[in-house]
Amino acid sequence: MVDSTKENTDDRYTITVSSTCPQGHRAQLRIIATEGQFADTFEFYLIIGSYQYLVWNPDITPSSGLQIDSTLTALGYAGCYTISLPSDLDLYRALFVCCGIYPNTFRIDTASAEATAIVSFLNNGGRVYLEGGDVWYYNPTVGGYNFGSLFGLNGIADGNGDLGPVVGQTGSFTQEMNFDYYGENSSIDHLVPTQGSIIFHDGDNGYNCGVAYNSGNYRTVGTSFELGGLTDGVGVSTKAVLLDSIMHFFGLFSSGIEEQNPVPEVSRLTLKVYPNPIINRTVILTQAANVRIYDVSGKLVRTFSATNLQPHATNNHFVWDGTDEHGSRLPAGVYFVNLNVENKRLIKPVVLIN
Repeated sequence: MVDSTKENTDDRYTITVSSTCPQGHRAQLRIIATEGQFADTFEFYLIIGSYQYLVWNPDITPSSGLQIDSTLTALGYAGCYTISLPSDLDLYRALFVCCGIYPNTFRIDTASAEATAIVSFLNNGGRVYLEGGDVWYYNPTVGGYNFGSLFGLNGIADGNGDLGPVVGQTGSFTQEMNFDYYGENSSIDHLVPTQGSIIFHDGDNGYNCGVAYNSGNYRTVGTSFELGGLTDGVGVSTKAVLLDSIMHFFGLFSSGIEEQNPVPEVSRLTLKVYPNPIINRTVILTQAANVRIYDVSGKLVRTFSATNLQPHATNNHFVWDGTDEHGSRLPAGVYFVNLNVENKRLIKPVVLIN
């Protein structure tokens, strides 16, 4: 009956999902309700498994968090944005926290529910990106939670108003990145790694402003600048490439594929790509006979194959010059080298520079 409600308790709808459906996939659903000549259509979506990310943005000047969310969405990741942190974070694989820059900083207090939720999320194997100009050194001195030990870093000094350029670290996923910085304030905490690794430093003054850490159970990225304050440059020096690289460090990919531990039957299979980032060409070294390269949208852009080579045989060398199947140079960005052996998949992200 029109304008009434009814709950179907005897014959509920059951939705089943293929085991091959990627984690975080957005499934679009449509229900058509009819009554006599009347019909109405309802469209909605469900996320399969868990969302890939949540952006929590308590910063009263929200530009950075909004940019993070919109960029991740544009890259194809499934996630949510909020200004109030939920107490239960089980629906999310990664958490991005934006605490702002002086004078518009948000302090996560030691006894707060937010601090408890973040610590619990990490201890349960979560991934957390946390940015803020006073998070690491100043805030812990005035009642803020000290996240340093969880993020494998120490805050050692307050800022001097001189941040920039923000430069990536050789040997890390930020290699070759170089950003000008025009945030609200360039006075940020100085960092030193304890168990983590440096990923960003100030190019003029040499102090560190970004650290990544893989504890073996959880992974973190801590910065004392706002990602939204970075200015896109050339090559890999864009916020999109940086966020995609952070997600890859977290073991998450826009195709919905999540990083997996090697399975016993293909544990000897290897996939090496060097150099990476790619300027002119790269060598793909693997025992597999077939290699495919995809762009961030999941489109197949290049295929390599070798005949009569069995899995685990002598290594194959495939040389990729950054072109598609027709020999046209592909645009700069992140690509995925993909191989399948015995129904198992290995993936290696690579960065192409033009």
